[in-house]
Amino acid sequence: MAFGAAGSGGVARSALPRLIDEYFEVQALKGVGPTLGGPTIGVSPLAGYPEDLRLKDVELIVNNPLNVDAIVQKYPIENNFLSKKGYLTIDAFQLANAKANPLAVRAIFESFQKNKAVEPQVAQRFLDEYQRDPTSVKKNLVLNKVLVYSAVATLLFLLGLADVATATDFYRGWFPDWPGGLDFPRNLLSSEGNVFTIPDYFMVDVPPERMVPR
Repeated sequence: MAFGAAGSGGVARSALPRLIDEYFEVQALKGVGPTLGGPTIGVSPLAGYPEDLRLKDVELIVNNPLNVDAIVQKYPIENNFLSKKGYLTIDAFQLANAKANPLAVRAIFESFQKNKAVEPQVAQRFLDEYQRDPTSVKKNLVLNKVLVYSAVATLLFLLGLADVATATDFYRGWFPDWPGGLDFPRNLLSSEGNVFTIPDYFMVDVPPERMVPR
């Protein structure tokens, strides 16, 4: 159980650097590329975007003459498994809208509730909605961010519980007489219970009284 929790915890934590990288990728798009200017659509700060989106920039993208299936066919991404399976990737979407504002392109794709690839029918459904009301991009974009951040927060909380269980099992199994385990975490501040004293209490051989009878 302990090793399983540690393994799944490592996989889950590996997602955090990716989320951080994606955040800074978005921040780097501030003021980059062309823009048609004009009024903005009012993207909430909760979306984590460096600046608001221009309505005309959004309209240019959602009214692209190529539909999603055509984009997938015209812009296959080499060495991308999902692209080969017919998914719309963010790279293909960016290529199809190369003359549009990069931040708006990124925002619209993320509003599909996916970050790297999405089913064509799902993306087309969103684009059809945006053609009727371009400002609805902001609603779906914020929803996507809230879902992602909520999932990460919940996962980290559960991982914290798993870490506590793993550490407790390890302590009880290998250095049960360590003073730091008693009245934890207060005893960590004592000279006998700090983590540097653990090797002094590490059990190499299991005492007979602690052995599980067969």
